Amino acid sequence: MRLVVAVALAAVTVWLPTDQVSDGNYQMIEDWITGPEDIGGVSGVTTDDEGNIYAFRRNANNVWNLDAAGKLVKEWGQDIAIWTHSIRVDHEGYIWTVDGQGHQIKKWSPDASELLMTLGEYDVAGDGPDTFNRPTDVAVASNGDFFVSDGYVNTRVAKFDKSGEFIKDWGGEGTAPGQFDTVHSITIDSRDRVLVADRGNSRVQIFDLEGNFLEQWTHLGTPYALFLTEDDRLFIADGVNAKVWIADARDGTLLDTIEGTEGIHWVAVDPSENVYAASNRSRYLRKYSKVGATN
Repeated sequence: MRLVVAVALAAVTVWLPTDQVSDGNYQMIEDWITGPEDIGGVSGVTTDDEGNIYAFRRNANNVWNLDAAGKLVKEWGQDIAIWTHSIRVDHEGYIWTVDGQGHQIKKWSPDASELLMTLGEYDVAGDGPDTFNRPTDVAVASNGDFFVSDGYVNTRVAKFDKSGEFIKDWGGEGTAPGQFDTVHSITIDSRDRVLVADRGNSRVQIFDLEGNFLEQWTHLGTPYALFLTEDDRLFIADGVNAKVWIADARDGTLLDTIEGTEGIHWVAVDPSENVYAASNRSRYLRKYSKVGATN
């Protein structure tokens, strides 16, 4: 069942959970990481097309690259951030890191050997075209334009072209469609819709590439992080309700949940459908596989 309400000529869709939603379809894999030390607090996690995992370590302030089996294959990026927040790999394999208190976005070569782009002034907060105030995440569109959720203080989304030139921004503090309260994560689906985790308002807001509001979902908890698979399944890390919500990004239908992820901050999924939950507060990077799956 759903309720559709018209707000400012845009659809606001609220999906209500039904008894068709399943639970218990994922199991946690114990002791899956092989490394020289405990991984510690992890603020962000992402994966690439090869199934490699990238963990942005809050306490150690660097990145661990893990293979699909959990073996540490590379440690890099020592002190590239004042306060690690999120990490992404785009569709061309470039790596993006977000420094939440250094107010910077960095783009790296696929092997992380070269810093290709830096946006924002180091340790300088602002709300202009070349400054941020505690940014949180980045998403890259199919044409190379990218979007920054900015973030904890600036309640906006900023859009840039592929060369890093500022195009526009939108947002502002509030509860109305198109306004935000802690813009904590951002991603783009296969239809080039921009999905934004409006954490303080406990909703996912959806826009087109020009920032026009399309709809919002309020039935998926308190979204901390958003991750989309190629088939448009949306995984949402919910740090308030300690779970991962799994929904169909085409219409918001709730498909499944992963429970018991206390302190979760970020989430990612690999090509084999394993789910990775990261926590900086509870200091873990957990792996969940579908029940009965072989890895």
